[in-house]
Amino acid sequence: MQIQYIGEHLFPGELGKVFVWLSFSAAILAAIFYVFSFYRRKNNLLWLHSARAFYFSHVLSLLIVSGLLYYLIFSHYFEYAYVWEYSSAALPVKYLISCFWAGPEGSFLFWTLGQAIIGFILLWISRKWESPVMMIFSFSQVFMTSMLLGVKVSGIQIGASPFTLLRETIDSVQGTIFVMPDYIRQITDGNGLNPLLENIWMIIHPPVLFIGYALTLVPLCYAIASLLKNDHYTWISRAFPWTLLALFILSAGILLGSAWAYVSLTFGGFWSWDPVENSSLIPWMTLIAALHFMIISRRQDHALLSAYVFSALSYVLVLYASFLTRSGILADTSVHSFGKSGIAFQFLIFLLSFLVLVIVMISMKIRKFHIPKQESLLSREFWMFIGSIIMVLASFQLIFTTSIPVFNFLFHTGIAPPADRVGFYNRYQMPFALLITGFIAFSQFLNYDFNDSRKFFRKVIIPLLLSMVVCISFMVAGIVTKFNFVLFLFFILFALFSSLYNLIFRTSNPRNLPAVFTHIGFVMFLLGALITFSNSKIISVNTSRFDLGDERANNENLMLVRGDTLYMGDFYVIYSGNRKTGNATSYRVDFLRKLTGKFQKAFTLQPSVNVHPRMGAVYNPDTRHFINRDYYTNISAVGHDPDYIVIKVTMNPYINIMWTGCFLMMGGFAWAFFRRVRRRWICR
Repeated sequence: MQIQYIGEHLFPGELGKVFVWLSFSAAILAAIFYVFSFYRRKNNLLWLHSARAFYFSHVLSLLIVSGLLYYLIFSHYFEYAYVWEYSSAALPVKYLISCFWAGPEGSFLFWTLGQAIIGFILLWISRKWESPVMMIFSFSQVFMTSMLLGVKVSGIQIGASPFTLLRETIDSVQGTIFVMPDYIRQITDGNGLNPLLENIWMIIHPPVLFIGYALTLVPLCYAIASLLKNDHYTWISRAFPWTLLALFILSAGILLGSAWAYVSLTFGGFWSWDPVENSSLIPWMTLIAALHFMIISRRQDHALLSAYVFSALSYVLVLYASFLTRSGILADTSVHSFGKSGIAFQFLIFLLSFLVLVIVMISMKIRKFHIPKQESLLSREFWMFIGSIIMVLASFQLIFTTSIPVFNFLFHTGIAPPADRVGFYNRYQMPFALLITGFIAFSQFLNYDFNDSRKFFRKVIIPLLLSMVVCISFMVAGIVTKFNFVLFLFFILFALFSSLYNLIFRTSNPRNLPAVFTHIGFVMFLLGALITFSNSKIISVNTSRFDLGDERANNENLMLVRGDTLYMGDFYVIYSGNRKTGNATSYRVDFLRKLTGKFQKAFTLQPSVNVHPRMGAVYNPDTRHFINRDYYTNISAVGHDPDYIVIKVTMNPYINIMWTGCFLMMGGFAWAFFRRVRRRWICR
């Protein structure tokens, strides 16, 4: 006999499912009508207006679906699986907001909605390009929305719905609380948000990154549309500002994720070459290459094919990154990935569909591209092209190694990922970074087309000498000593001084100021990363009377008994006490300096441990920032009372150089974008 459940709030969930289907159907019809609008001249306006109406319906339906999911989360309707899994009644409002994208279904809904809104803007400004561009865009929205359907057809799972009831996630209710009609009384709270996500950066980082992912679709749409229209040049001026905007938003998303890693994870840095971190970096790198290929294509035909390939491939790589995150393949190798998802195969079809579309369209039209002319080796476009190729090769090295779990899954091999992940990637990515910085340096002194070699070498000599002097100074001061780091430092300084020289003395014509600032930011980021993590030092050597078990533990950790004052690095430290707030307990560690025989407090850090009742303990570090260094402290172990704690303290010098470089680079992208918008490049 079917159980008649009492107290369930079914209406908003059922309404949400209806609007998901409406959105999916509207996306299909919009794509179809845009196809008719493009290929049929008769009644063209009728097809076009119908396509627009269906696309508006698609966007409106997604807005309603998103509003309904937020209604369920804020109403604490824990009979819904998504609400129970990722929220709880005790969460503050700011974290309830982030519950929306805490799981795969909600994050995909946000991505789909963000992409739909971008399409809505694109629809109004694409003008004569609307039909072919929105045809491809709507095609993507069909796949995206299908991921939210949550139905089975002939035993095949299609999508995962955020409106699935908790009792619908199990095969049989027998032996569970769901045999009771009023089971809802037993579910007084949800599982709650992962403690790692209870951070201000995680409220901002995921939505920004998803919007960046969505923006990478626009260059692909313009590239495919231009092939359909046989217009191989106009598309670049239209796709270029969107590429800049995508790079700005992606850079912001990656930067926010790095900030989260720095303040929430305990590896002492902002980047660990985690597979999911790599998969978000790869499309950023290929999009950088695509941007430069676009610039060259306006002057030299030979880069046109590369502009097409990497403008389109960047979105395919975004899909690949999402596939890795949602398939469960990286579950054992990444702290960022979602668990195994039932829609992995469906997502793979999505990815392969766009990959095949790109390959087929470019293969069909490649013979119509113009034959490139003879090019000078001493020209800006030549070195831009070579630098972009190096960037692509660097991204391919990342793809290959990051995809080792995929190769093992597909071919049943047993290839082991790098044991020392950070050392491995730093070693193999450094030659690429060295070459790229060298090409940035050379390009600052070159004009497009032909250049006088004597004038070029005269301009190069001053930055070259400055780089040598500063590099030697760094070596003498002991800031950078290893040969490969010294070589890398020289090229970074050469690129930095060349860019600054170009900024001050205008060594190239025309001088693109946004590009100069972007390059300065990029090389400052590399400079900060190099000198920070080649000088990063663990200062928490165990000076207590207690043995921590092995040599490594004693060399990296310090045991503090409450009230004891121990020497550590340039400080004396004391564990003063602890304070519990909810599930989190913060431990107060005072850093003291001894001046004229007396202790004076320098600063206080409060690393914490968040003990979640279902997810275990999460250790949150705390950091003290100074102009020239950071002190990064995390808990390694806690006594039972707790009458003692074990801490690990890392000193990271000059890290502000790196963050400054990031902001300059993003500012350059934003400046270039707004300048293009002012000139109406999008609408022209």
